Amino acid sequence: MRFEIRHNTRYEYEVPASYSIQLLRVTPQTGSGQTVSNWRIQAPTTLAEQVDAFGNLTHLMTIARPVQKIDVVVTGAVEVADDARSHRFDDVQGVSPLIYTLPTRYTEANDALVELAHRTLKSSGGSEHRFFDLMNAIYERVSYVSGSTNVNTTAMQSYAQGAGVCQDQAHVFLACARVLGVPARYVSGYLNTGDLGHVASHAWVDVYTDAHDWLSLDITHQCVTDGRHCRIAVGRDYDSAAPVRGSRMGGGMESMSAHVFVSAQAANDQQ
Repeated sequence: MRFEIRHNTRYEYEVPASYSIQLLRVTPQTGSGQTVSNWRIQAPTTLAEQVDAFGNLTHLMTIARPVQKIDVVVTGAVEVADDARSHRFDDVQGVSPLIYTLPTRYTEANDALVELAHRTLKSSGGSEHRFFDLMNAIYERVSYVSGSTNVNTTAMQSYAQGAGVCQDQAHVFLACARVLGVPARYVSGYLNTGDLGHVASHAWVDVYTDAHDWLSLDITHQCVTDGRHCRIAVGRDYDSAAPVRGSRMGGGMESMSAHVFVSAQAANDQQ
């Protein structure tokens, strides 16, 4: 599947902000079943490129002058494999899987999540079926309800209320995996749903298998990832894989809007 992506993000401030610094994780990389071409970030200042602790390609945007509006436009093309390369792969980023066994603010587990982890992940021994058991249990317990949570909602909160979005379903999976010391990480990216009315930004998980490779699972759609999924960044949770993170001085009230436009076509339809 070939993705043509345009991602517009705008920040507007009540009064000019005197200083702003933002870390952008909006650039996919070639590997893990995908090939990137023609990728470009348009920003109001020069960007400093670097690789973060999780192997993500990032860009630091620093604006040391008064601004009342910041526009960041990302455009590019990514071709994603339609076979097993899109959901099974070795870790090519040189990061130990063990860093993905530590709980975070989003993925701490209470008694209910500990019970879910033991009930699903121990039921099939060392078989990979246990990961699908956990995925299916989360899908049944945490219904996808748009607007039912926000970016600060934890795994415990979304599981308790029985509703959330893809971010929350991923966090519940990570919380359960980490209860038993299974390496699992958060993945941010884009999804081709075939529905123009569906927001194309998406989140899913990678879990480390007994075969010493990563298996990529989309809990929202109860499937392994495939040619519909374009990977952008990985991390221990949403916070470490978020597209934009930063701070500013001044500006008063802030409003942020993001619009993602994704078109996709099968590889055999390309000219």
